[in-house]
Amino acid sequence: MQGNQSELSQRERNRVETWNAVHEAASSIALDDGLAAATIDAIAARAGVSRRTFFNYFPTKEDAVLGTRPPVVGEGDIERFRASGEDLLTRTVELLAAVLTTSFVSGSMARRRVVVAARPELRERVMQHVSDAERLVTEVLHERIAEGVPSAEIDALPDAERSPRALIMLAGVITKFAFTAYQDAGRGDLEPHLADSISTFRKVVDATR
Repeated sequence: MQGNQSELSQRERNRVETWNAVHEAASSIALDDGLAAATIDAIAARAGVSRRTFFNYFPTKEDAVLGTRPPVVGEGDIERFRASGEDLLTRTVELLAAVLTTSFVSGSMARRRVVVAARPELRERVMQHVSDAERLVTEVLHERIAEGVPSAEIDALPDAERSPRALIMLAGVITKFAFTAYQDAGRGDLEPHLADSISTFRKVVDATR
């Protein structure tokens, strides 16, 4: 058993090293020579991998440059959303943040900011991932409503069709606020920033009623 664990650990380390090598190669080319120069062949050659290996790690050259990947909803995240004792807004913010972190790898955060600042055309790909993450969370909300599970918060929503969209838009703004603070801090965990952002927005809404 221990041998298998060591093998898996080494395999995972190799994957991380290859991912980092491809991302570093892609972002360096984009920064030095422009996004057009960061072709898949050029990236693969600098990273020392094949085109096939490139696509095992990144679906597009833009993702390789940014250090991103398409967002996904984990079963564990859905279960936490359902089982949490927090209110619906907090749970939605936490779920959206969890989905976004599957797309935006935290270890490449500082590099990503530099690359996007230098190559603003990459913002479109960033926003595509954000939009996809919001769509995935909206689907979870709709599924929760469709299940018909008794819930005072769900029942209190004014419109089963529009309310989830409004909720996810609000959660998106709060999450963006939290991620910005997290990036500015440059260290630590995301969770305290999420909690602080939720509290801040609640206070703003209460103060402006």
